[in-house]
Amino acid sequence: MQGPTIRNILTVDVEDWTQSVLDVNAPLTDCFIANTHKVLEHFVERAVCATFFVLGLAAEKAPRLVREICKAGHEVQSHGYGHRLIRTQTPREFAEDVTRSKKLLEDITGRRVTGYRAPAFSIGRTTLWALDILLDCGFEYDSSLCPVQTPRYGIEGIPRSMHLLHTPLGRQIIELPVATYRAMGQLAPAGGGGYARLWPYPILRGAVRQLNALGAPAVMYLHPYEYNPVELGSLPVRIPWRLRLHQSMGRRHVRGRVDRLIREFSWGPANHWTANSGPIPRFDCASLDPSPTRSAGVADGDTIGQRPTVLRFGA
Repeated sequence: MQGPTIRNILTVDVEDWTQSVLDVNAPLTDCFIANTHKVLEHFVERAVCATFFVLGLAAEKAPRLVREICKAGHEVQSHGYGHRLIRTQTPREFAEDVTRSKKLLEDITGRRVTGYRAPAFSIGRTTLWALDILLDCGFEYDSSLCPVQTPRYGIEGIPRSMHLLHTPLGRQIIELPVATYRAMGQLAPAGGGGYARLWPYPILRGAVRQLNALGAPAVMYLHPYEYNPVELGSLPVRIPWRLRLHQSMGRRHVRGRVDRLIREFSWGPANHWTANSGPIPRFDCASLDPSPTRSAGVADGDTIGQRPTVLRFGA
């Protein structure tokens, strides 16, 4: 899998903070449009391309923004339609959600949509059935899994690096797990988002280095709202003080940390790997331990109505 220089995978989850974090039924504000432009401007400065997992509601509200993402040379893929956690949907509802999002993005971009990332990484042990539905709907790769079991998401026991995942029905889908960092025998999420806000930079850099040492790309992600450190103070909505504190903490560091990662390592969109990777390791989800030990990491705060978790490593 490894070439002369490993190109890691840079991803952006295009969503609106109010709707995705505070209230799933809230209308999208215009903040995500301005915030996404900040990300696009940064990527132009650094001449880097990424994969943008775009929420269907965001594409519906701002189709011009989606076309701008494409025009800038980035890959546009699906983040689902309504940012509803998969465990709150039936299989039929999930199929309708991803089909609606896929068609909407393909109509706007004129390109095939073959990649998916679940809202709040909500494909877990009890929702692995979603992978077969993704294949039924024409998706070829997924980037929803984290190989650390946290209080909100993750599946302990899956590979840390890109692999061909055998689904519950025995089919295969390319899986791009978000980056993790191993220290003192413990594995912690370090793929970006809340972790880019709260972990010091050496942990983020260490995660990339560890995965590259395995000959694999590191998958990092961010949300456009993390490029706006003052957004929460400008929103005309009531935000519980704990959530406000947790979601504001460290935002001022995100752009600088992402910039350091871009300058220190090689990056590109997911399709650089999914289209050209050649043989990759295989993993059968049927081999997972049905009773995993739960570890804890830094909460992203993406789960609606859930209290942020504390900073700690699990046993």
